[in-house]
Amino acid sequence: MKISKVELSWFRGAAEHAELNTNNRSTAVYGANGAGKSCFVDAIEYSLRGGRIEHLAHEYSGKHQEKAVLNTHRPKDADAWIAVSTADKSRVILTIDPTGIFSAVMEGKSRFLDLDCARTVLRQEEVSQFIHSTKGEKYSVLLPLLGLGHLEIAAENLRQLAKAVLKQGGGKEA
Repeated sequence: MKISKVELSWFRGAAEHAELNTNNRSTAVYGANGAGKSCFVDAIEYSLRGGRIEHLAHEYSGKHQEKAVLNTHRPKDADAWIAVSTADKSRVILTIDPTGIFSAVMEGKSRFLDLDCARTVLRQEEVSQFIHSTKGEKYSVLLPLLGLGHLEIAAENLRQLAKAVLKQGGGKEA
């Protein structure tokens, strides 16, 4: 499932209407600090994680992250909303009330909610962590992005099993 477009209105730093058209391709968003790049990434994460944005999950964001997701310059009569369109021509629209509670409407038979947020949204910190990690650590970071996280778990289980067998048998690691 590919995302074709993300639209925002009064969500985070976005004002009246902001749009990112990805044309169903993997997209890197870049620009000057404060330009609103994170708004689009946060909107996708907010949509996929049921109204939560991990890096905003702290005491100052409010019970429903209402202090973090609503644009503070939003006129009182303006609605805050997110719309995510997918390659299969479906659309998910989330409207966020002033308390931070959202309501969602699905247009079409979307599989949007089947998307894995960790594989859909890759943040700058994660890219930096990958670049600075060792070769072995790179596999641990890359496998979940490729949908192969279960292989990393299986490999760790095998390592632990080998240690236990060696310990039980009185052998030494090679």
